[in-house]
Amino acid sequence: MRKHSLDHHPSFRAVLAAAPYIFELARAANDDALFAHLALAAGELLSGFREPHGSASRAGAHYRAWTLVRELDRNVSALRVNRRAPVPVLARAQRAIDRADVMIGALPGVIPVT
Repeated sequence: MRKHSLDHHPSFRAVLAAAPYIFELARAANDDALFAHLALAAGELLSGFREPHGSASRAGAHYRAWTLVRELDRNVSALRVNRRAPVPVLARAQRAIDRADVMIGALPGVIPVT
């Protein structure tokens, strides 16, 4: 198995950096699925980075990671609307998810260019 450091991938660092904030929100909202979405997104990113550059399988895995983060973003918005967590906790989680969304979306092939 090939060893690969993910430290130089801003998208992966952004997902990992979001973990404490999503964990805090999951505890406050009593919703373990939030953290599970983040873990799945990290797994999809890892899967994509293990594929060859420019391959469809790499782009597909990164696209799945991006859709998971977008779904997590919608869940955070729903928690805000339903007031299921303190505003500061929601704000920190939202910033972290927004950063991960942007970083993953910037990967080649994730967002189709029309």
